[in-house]
Amino acid sequence: MKSHCAMQFEGIDHVVLYITNSERSLRFYTHVLGLTVERVIEDIQIYQIRCGRNLIDLRVLPAGKALAEKEGRGMDHLCLMMQGDVDEIVAYLKEHQVPIVSGPVELYGATGFGTSVYVLDPDGHTLELKANHAQYPIRTTAKEAMAGLSRPPRKP
Repeated sequence: MKSHCAMQFEGIDHVVLYITNSERSLRFYTHVLGLTVERVIEDIQIYQIRCGRNLIDLRVLPAGKALAEKEGRGMDHLCLMMQGDVDEIVAYLKEHQVPIVSGPVELYGATGFGTSVYVLDPDGHTLELKANHAQYPIRTTAKEAMAGLSRPPRKP
């Protein structure tokens, strides 16, 4: 008999990313991405960055420690919802020499389809910057469009 779980979730409150250089990371997240520092926990070197309803905590790696290689970090990427014209955003990112690793591309996520651009932060964390709409027309057939209106059949 399955017991009832008392927990109900509303979403993700925050994520913590280890960084190696606070000045460099703060410049990227605040000056380039336009986010704001909301709180600094000085004794453990955590910078809490406001991103919409959520926080990104940037935690400075202790002296003598190194970030694991990307595949060993335990997280592939962090997706941030954004607004704006994707072409203008891509031009802005290029102007600020932000490495674009993929996109723009139409992808599905928690809010449905939208246009995404994948970039790297100064420590090589992959950020998916996702608009909440599909910027470019999706070309399809009637059959494919109708198939996309419902979920695939449930497998036994």
